[in-house]
Amino acid sequence: SLRRMNAIREIDAEGRKELLSRSGRQKFPAGHVLCREGESGDVLYVLAKGEARVSIDDLGTDKEVGRLAAGHFFGEQAMLSGSKRQATVTAVTELEVVSFPRAAVDAVLAKNPSARAVLATVGLQRSEASMQKLME
Repeated sequence: SLRRMNAIREIDAEGRKELLSRSGRQKFPAGHVLCREGESGDVLYVLAKGEARVSIDDLGTDKEVGRLAAGHFFGEQAMLSGSKRQATVTAVTELEVVSFPRAAVDAVLAKNPSARAVLATVGLQRSEASMQKLME
């Protein structure tokens, strides 16, 4: 599933091995909130199985701005920039998630700067897409 992440393609084989060796795999039931908008976050997640809902607070109303399926990743913005979580991610079905702590990601991205650029670009595109959804 890591190969489906564009950023991962920019990381050499040694870096991929290092990331995987420091990752954790967890299962969560439907309804579980994996991360909440406004919280700080230092973990990058990759969805291995299942479907998750992405929502943001629209003047007190929970507004869905996207869905994530196996192979998608999330949590990269808060982890890369140290900003707060931009959205809430909730399990729609039972999920299997691979998590990567910031220390592991930072160590690998330091040696693979092009991968950091890809992750940052995805984060920017997601922010813009969320803003557009709010305007609808």
